[in-house]
Amino acid sequence: MVDEFGPVDDRRLAEELGTTLTEAQDALPAAAPGAVATIRRRYRRQRRLRAGLAGVTVAALVVLASLTGAELTRGRGVPPVPPAGERGAAVLRVWAVKPPDADSALQQLVDRYHRSAEVDVELTTFGNEEYKEQLRTAVGSPDGPDVFASWGGATLTRLARDGLLADLTPLRDEPGVGDRFLPTVLAGGAVEGRQYGMPMNGTHPVVLFYHRDVFARAGVEPPRSYADLLSLVETFKAKKITPIALGGAQGWTELMWVMYLAERIGGPATTAGIVAGRPDAWSHPAVLRALRDAQELVERGAFGTDFASVGYDDGNASGRLASGQAAMQLMGTWEYPTQLARNSEFVAGGKLGFVPFPAVEDGVGDPADLVGIPTNFFSVAAGSRHREAALDFVRAATADAHLDAVVADGEVPPVTDAAPRLRGTEHAAFTTAVHELVVRAPSQNLAWDQAVEPEVAAALITNLRRLFRGQLSPEQFAAAMTEAS
Repeated sequence: MVDEFGPVDDRRLAEELGTTLTEAQDALPAAAPGAVATIRRRYRRQRRLRAGLAGVTVAALVVLASLTGAELTRGRGVPPVPPAGERGAAVLRVWAVKPPDADSALQQLVDRYHRSAEVDVELTTFGNEEYKEQLRTAVGSPDGPDVFASWGGATLTRLARDGLLADLTPLRDEPGVGDRFLPTVLAGGAVEGRQYGMPMNGTHPVVLFYHRDVFARAGVEPPRSYADLLSLVETFKAKKITPIALGGAQGWTELMWVMYLAERIGGPATTAGIVAGRPDAWSHPAVLRALRDAQELVERGAFGTDFASVGYDDGNASGRLASGQAAMQLMGTWEYPTQLARNSEFVAGGKLGFVPFPAVEDGVGDPADLVGIPTNFFSVAAGSRHREAALDFVRAATADAHLDAVVADGEVPPVTDAAPRLRGTEHAAFTTAVHELVVRAPSQNLAWDQAVEPEVAAALITNLRRLFRGQLSPEQFAAAMTEAS
């Protein structure tokens, strides 16, 4: 007679061993937090890999070694627990930007993969700017990731051309995988006709968020024009409210103002010139005017007096909006799940509103145009030792379970059937409005710091900080960026 553990005699022996282990556990110090759950997960995986008593014995010894902890390393003759992956299971290293919620769609994806795959997933997350620095040197190195998220743009293009990325075109062409995404978004992960990045989360245009209650108490409406915005700055200053929250400790938050002003003034061709590296792109009249307007906002006190020390990644800027200390914030639509995670009552109370970036009266840009992040992409390192597992993980990020989790996070997946997916969900009012903006937009340009080469992007962020602090004039900024490009 045989069951899932093998012959009955072997099972009885395994049960006896389990009893002994339980008694041993009771006599030892408690395991470190999370250790038991981790071992149980690996035990289940090992049981699938091995039939019979041998599998039970190996898994049981792993449990015993883990539960004893430091006590067994102090002279009792049992070696310490080896690091993850050295007990027989491979470790798939996944890197991404840190999500605001501990139970995000990304974490759920990792957890689902743990339960079904024969590898461990080691998820490492970073702050926004730190992550950009990591990607410059880590991809392709022995300590680098197997799977990593990116914004697409010049970084992805360079890595692909340097042969550091696995070609995901066969995965894209599988039925029900690539064809479910919007072609314009999918193209952001392609280089010279080959796919090197697959969408892994929502689409994130930048919009102007505002505090509904703060506006209602002031008796004002969200801005439709840039002139309206300037008027609101004065209104809120008079009420001792910071008009616009700005996490100026991270320069990419300042970039949003310059990008949108340049687009509204000069149209999408302004961004196209910068991305193409045209010699006169940074001194284009629309860019110079956008730089002047941004500096004027600082001088008017639109961002308060301490914006240079306010962080976004740490939740400070978002907290000021949620608490009513600030009236507005220009941010990508990832701000909604960020507020859900950090200031849930603010969102639940219906106090978080948003509008598109306002029109500039004499500008040639279409007020429906968007800038931001069309989506983030998962890529696979060409040198990954676990390429098949990495491909399976990326495939899982395109499946319905993950797309539904993205929707539950309050994001809009860039898929052709987004509208019915969003309908009737908890965050439908917000996500449906974002979806309509994206569908209606004549153009949706990638943020400049992702669209240009990494070295140019680094100079851009540095020079933006100097511009917003009054250390560079618009003309000096343009000259510095022309030299950097």
